[in-house]
Amino acid sequence: MFEGHSNNEIILHENELGSIIQCKSCQKIAITINNILYICDEKEFHSLFEMVELVDQQLEDYIFEIMNKKFVVIDTRIKKINLIFSLNQFEQLTELMNQSKYMKEVHKLFC
Repeated sequence: MFEGHSNNEIILHENELGSIIQCKSCQKIAITINNILYICDEKEFHSLFEMVELVDQQLEDYIFEIMNKKFVVIDTRIKKINLIFSLNQFEQLTELMNQSKYMKEVHKLFC
């Protein structure tokens, strides 16, 4: 599972920010963003997708200025740990999540 790109894995989407890969046999999803790796099931992926979508819809509420630069700060369920993205990185994150969700649906139709 997730040992390089094998025939047992589906690359759902990748861009400059990271990649999202699904294992065909166990259906687990690996989300790699910069140096963060998060492995989850479909339900957790959907929950993360909804969280990113909500932040995108209410973006002004999540933008903070740090050292004269604007960042999108997303609170995680882990105490005292937040994810922080530049505006460009957040745009890449939304694109990564959206395209991956579409590709998951395409693979469900054809597999």
